[in-house]
Amino acid sequence: MKKFICTKCKNIIEVPYGTPKPSSCPYCGASEEFIHRVDPGGRGLGRGRGRRCGMRFLE
Repeated sequence: MKKFICTKCKNIIEVPYGTPKPSSCPYCGASEEFIHRVDPGGRGLGRGRGRRCGMRFLE
């Protein structure tokens, strides 16, 4: 589940992976601009975290 927080009412909104960010808060009705993601998100290693980072490979 992805976690978002509504900065207007401070409630946590959980939606399943694969669904977009909510367009409004289900608790207070605040618009999308007040909803921000709070979990780290993604399953990648991030930039510079790969196995080859910082290593030089000779052919």
